[in-house]
Amino acid sequence: MRVFGLLKGLPYGNCNEDITEYAEIKNEIPKEKIIKYIESDAVEKWYTSADSRDVFTGEKLTAGKFVDGDFVFPMEFFHYYKNYDIGIPYDYEEYLKGKIDY
Repeated sequence: MRVFGLLKGLPYGNCNEDITEYAEIKNEIPKEKIIKYIESDAVEKWYTSADSRDVFTGEKLTAGKFVDGDFVFPMEFFHYYKNYDIGIPYDYEEYLKGKIDY
C-alpha cells in the first residue's frame, strides 16, 4: 500500500507530512477531473468517528480514508486538495491516468 496525505494536525498516528510539500506538486490531470473521480463510487470510502478539523479554519471535517488500488489517503487530505492549491503525488497521478479521460 502507498499511503500519502498524512498531514501534520490530522488525528491519526504518524501524521508528519507538511502541506507545503504538496503545494509544490503540479499535476497534468485537471483538478476537477481528479475530484470527480475520487468522489465517484470507483474509490472505496472508510469512515471513522475521529474528531478532525481544518487546521486553517477550524471547520469540522469528515474523518476516514480513501482506498484506491494500492493507494490510501485520509479523507481530510481530499478536503485540503479540493479547497487549497495543492497537488496529488505523481505516482498516484500516473495511476489515475489509466482511469481518467483527461
